[in-house]
Amino acid sequence: MKYPVLAALAVAVASLHAAKEAPAAGAAPADAVHAALTPAKPVKPLTPEQVKQAWTMLGFSVASQSQMPQINSQLELSDEEIDLFLSGVRLALRGEKPKFNPAELGEGADALFEGRVKAKAGKWGKTNDEFLAKIDADKSVTKTASGLRYKILAKGSDVKPTAASTVKCRYTGKLVDGKVFDSTTTRNNEPTEFPLSGVIPAWTEGVQLIGIGGKIVLYCPAALGYGKQGQGPIPGESVLEFEVELVEISKAK
Repeated sequence: MKYPVLAALAVAVASLHAAKEAPAAGAAPADAVHAALTPAKPVKPLTPEQVKQAWTMLGFSVASQSQMPQINSQLELSDEEIDLFLSGVRLALRGEKPKFNPAELGEGADALFEGRVKAKAGKWGKTNDEFLAKIDADKSVTKTASGLRYKILAKGSDVKPTAASTVKCRYTGKLVDGKVFDSTTTRNNEPTEFPLSGVIPAWTEGVQLIGIGGKIVLYCPAALGYGKQGQGPIPGESVLEFEVELVEISKAK
């Protein structure tokens, strides 16, 4: 949601700028005069509860577009730790400083966070290994030289994309625990367009295996996905599962 304060301010500034540049000479068309004289449609005031919701919405919008979700994903914060984290955010918003000396935390804090990340990576790595072992035991799954595993559900047309193609796809992406981290179903199932040269290696390789109308399940080792760092809700070293439908090859070099 590209919202409230900044977006509204930008719109207001743009409107003011446009008004200043409007021609001063000459008679304005009747519809323009009418529009200028017509009072703006009154906006219904928010209820006290909706005012609270508006502030919550602003915080959600800002936080969801920041690194906060990724931090929580990497460190698996408890409710108490989230409260402490937010107390630091509150200080920053108010332009205040902590009542302790951050320099005294130094290497100790680094070790704390690094240890938490490594502990999760070890636990997550075991889960990933178990998932891939189960996939490798499935005779309907094919493994390529790169380590990609896939299962074709529908071949689609004879025409297939190349690594240089731009395609439109519907898809759902899951972690090995079944959690969906991204899906076109949450966006009215509208296909997403992207160049196959600009996505993770598993997609570049896997989508070329089907034609238009085809469907494929991709099982992606971390090296063919988002690697050690992860991204957003995807932890580092994650094995990923995608179900992909190729809707269109919109451009091919």
